[in-house]
Amino acid sequence: MPEPADLLDVARPEPGPLSDGTAAFPFAPPVRGGDGELRWEALVYAVEPGYRPLMLDLWVPEERPAEGAPVVVWVHGGGWVHGSRRRRAPHLHQNRVVERIVAAGFAVALVDYRLAAEAPFPAGVLDVQAAVRWLRAQADVFGLDGSRVALWGESAGAHLSLLAGLCRRLEAEPPVGEATDVSAEVQAVVDWYGPSDFAAMSSPVDAESEELGEGDPFAILLRDTTWSRDELSPVRYVRPDGPAVFVAHGEDDQLVPVEQSRLLAEALVEARVDTEYLETAGDHVFVGATVVPEVTDRSIAFLCRVLAGRRLGDPRPLDPHTADLEERMAATGMWPLLDAPAPVARERGVVMRRDFYPPRPFPVASVTDGVLPGPAGDVRIRVQRPEQPTDVTVLYVHGGGWVIGDLASHQGSAARLAATAGAVVVQVDYRLAPEDPYPAGLDDCRAAAAWVLEHIDEFGGDPARLVIAGDSAGGNLAAVLTQELVDRGTPVAALFLIYPGTDLRGEASADVRLQYLGPDADGLAGDPRVSPVLAPTLAALPPTVIGIGAHDFLYADTVEYAAALRAAGVAVVLREFPTLNHGFFSYGSVSPAAEAAADLMCRDLHRLLHRATA
Repeated sequence: MPEPADLLDVARPEPGPLSDGTAAFPFAPPVRGGDGELRWEALVYAVEPGYRPLMLDLWVPEERPAEGAPVVVWVHGGGWVHGSRRRRAPHLHQNRVVERIVAAGFAVALVDYRLAAEAPFPAGVLDVQAAVRWLRAQADVFGLDGSRVALWGESAGAHLSLLAGLCRRLEAEPPVGEATDVSAEVQAVVDWYGPSDFAAMSSPVDAESEELGEGDPFAILLRDTTWSRDELSPVRYVRPDGPAVFVAHGEDDQLVPVEQSRLLAEALVEARVDTEYLETAGDHVFVGATVVPEVTDRSIAFLCRVLAGRRLGDPRPLDPHTADLEERMAATGMWPLLDAPAPVARERGVVMRRDFYPPRPFPVASVTDGVLPGPAGDVRIRVQRPEQPTDVTVLYVHGGGWVIGDLASHQGSAARLAATAGAVVVQVDYRLAPEDPYPAGLDDCRAAAAWVLEHIDEFGGDPARLVIAGDSAGGNLAAVLTQELVDRGTPVAALFLIYPGTDLRGEASADVRLQYLGPDADGLAGDPRVSPVLAPTLAALPPTVIGIGAHDFLYADTVEYAAALRAAGVAVVLREFPTLNHGFFSYGSVSPAAEAAADLMCRDLHRLLHRATA
């Protein structure tokens, strides 16, 4: 593979005879972009007689693996009749979407394709496949990894990307381009607000409708093609062996209704395709909302997982505010907390919260304490109610390695959930190890769930709108509890897990395992009631929101659990935060990155619950 110096020399200064096909067209050496990436312009990837040469621009990151950079093929929108590789919607251009993809370590090929008024469908989607084949054939020349290719389309470009990735019918069409012996299969598709079911749409168009001029783009698309509305619909071609798919859509989209993406996501999940779905604020192209950076980072994180086998932006340094916080706490000699015996650790936890990361205040209507009957006596609870009416109840289980933590330690986290997710939050103060080892804490959580459901009219009021939530050790208990509830037919609306402990067999949990599980720790760690990832089936679990920092010692276990949920057909929102560590949900008062991450997770839950009743 060429070294960077060699790539700077990759050019074709002289034209060749037209009989040479794509090799007949010269191209200049690359120029460096603002982040050091190499940019080639106007590379001809296909020449079809009677049509203009088809071109792409290629941006390759300066730093890339020895095997080459994974490739993202950017497919522009424009209602199938407008647009160009050189022009992105203002909202996307202003947020530097393509630049962010390259900065994450991906090569990006921005492709032109034949528009519907130039050549009848499926010409455009065949062109996209031709670009994939050409990039694979030229991978060694441009420093690419042809084994890792994704399509990223927006609006009409998302429609073409989905068909290029999913539709087997295209194999019967005469291929476009020269490298016809090279595979056009892709490993992933990123679909931003694309139409998926034309039969359910009256007249799908694209962004910035004022620029579309006379004529209905959908009518133009249909005018000369032999494909029916149903045959043009990507949802028809969903298959279990298809590429992984990320779907994002603004809930206020007036051009392509958000129901199009909901329908597609449901079909993908039902087919057990590796799927992530993000419904966010905003109109078409997310106009009217400030979510493009968030959606871009989420899309990139998906590609990092699927294509690159790594976490978003790996390696990236720890958030400086978090690093400074941990350094200051370590300087006291009282942190990490769990290095000390349990009674001492609990006292130190109070000091750390008070002096270093006091909870942020959140507006709630009321905070009341109470008790419920537990298996070994009363179990304390704390109830926080949002200011607005809600029918959602969250049972929140605190973290602390099963050894520390109480109602006060996590009141701020519970208040955030109540205020941001819009739910009545019931905190449960379960018994702690080592004084009360497993299964004491889990038994208290079981009792709390049963009691809350029995008294649901005192909380959110709807037993079908119960959410189980927890962080760290509490995330472990929440996952186990939810598994037990759904296994016996009790409905749970959602599972909300903040850096959860899901597999206690590994070294990541070794320090607290003995205290929590007692002398038979190694044997018990293989029990699904201790390690929820080992449950015989995860398929009945509800939609799940999971947040984890890339620097967290539980990162690998958490990602594995999320993958197991997806493989079982569970809808999962996995938030991977590349600069954060364990505990970020409590660090919002000192770290803007932690604050943004915690807020984002709560808004994920709010959207999930809102969508469930839409």
